[in-house]
Amino acid sequence: MANICENTFYAYSEDPKNIEYIREFLKDNFEADIDWDNDYVNAYFDSKWTFPKELMDNMYDNIPNKEDIYMRCLSVEYGCLYHALNIADSDGGWREV
Repeated sequence: MANICENTFYAYSEDPKNIEYIREFLKDNFEADIDWDNDYVNAYFDSKWTFPKELMDNMYDNIPNKEDIYMRCLSVEYGCLYHALNIADSDGGWREV
């Protein structure tokens, strides 16, 4: 059985196409609890073991307009005491801080 990593995700953009893309991506790839409006997305979802970097890189690469994008994801897996904060913005893809 895999240890479950809990992810708390937030994204901001003034471009509604970005918000719609992110919302749909999360819905299609995770069993996510998603809240959104015109300029933000909040989501909570699980992944196996750690931050799902490969999927999140794929999401970032396909965002329509990266000019004003800001995203962050706090990932915690309590069984192994794993925790990571990753951010992505217009300066580049996901990076752990």
